[in-house]
Amino acid sequence: MRHTLVRLLGWRGLLLHDDPIMFDRWLWLRNHLVRGPVRTLDAGSGSGAFTLYASIAGNEAVGISFDERKNQTARDRSKILKQRVTFRTEDLRRIDEVAETLGSFDQIMCLETIEHIRQDAKLIRDLAAMLRPEGRLLLTTPFKGHPGLLGDHVSTSEDGGHVRWGYTHADLRQLLEDAGLEITWQGYIGAITSQALTNIQRRLARWNQIIASAVVLPLRVVRALEPVVARIHPGPMLSVAVIATKRR
Repeated sequence: MRHTLVRLLGWRGLLLHDDPIMFDRWLWLRNHLVRGPVRTLDAGSGSGAFTLYASIAGNEAVGISFDERKNQTARDRSKILKQRVTFRTEDLRRIDEVAETLGSFDQIMCLETIEHIRQDAKLIRDLAAMLRPEGRLLLTTPFKGHPGLLGDHVSTSEDGGHVRWGYTHADLRQLLEDAGLEITWQGYIGAITSQALTNIQRRLARWNQIIASAVVLPLRVVRALEPVVARIHPGPMLSVAVIATKRR
């Protein structure tokens, strides 16, 4: 069952395996990912959906996650999609220790990950060190001014929850500039409709994950109404997003 949507719909099936808010991240990534034969690292690859998307876009893609179970699922899906992608089980908090074996990259994705790591400045420095000159970091993370989605919490330890509620663009600018990166684009992602659907799915998932996904799946069409909904009920976007370039 866990691969059925991928077999039926190809890569796009991966967007239906996770929270509806994942679709918004893909819309943003689709507009900003460099396509073609470049090396791309997905730092905090999770299910591997965006790593696989980078591969389909022509990138030599590498995904890093601490969760071997998710990595194996991602490897299985890469075989179904006939994509040559590397998924490695590593701890991003110590990525500097394996950086030499990973090599350098033209672009690095770090999506909804930095908020889970206490030493965020170290992570940014480590990722910057792996970028080639003029390489790009594509980063998203929860917006500090957002109330959060259902189930989000701040933890006193790195147990999978957030170790901080979120960031502003000013917060990220300081971290990135200290690491030798310059922000070349900034904005927000996370539609109001996608946030609402994600909360519904998470609430139902407390009872049954499969039923939750099945109930919300046909409701995803309301995402098309986002321009109207946003005018009627303008609320904070879920995440801040930046693109930063490594200085020569």
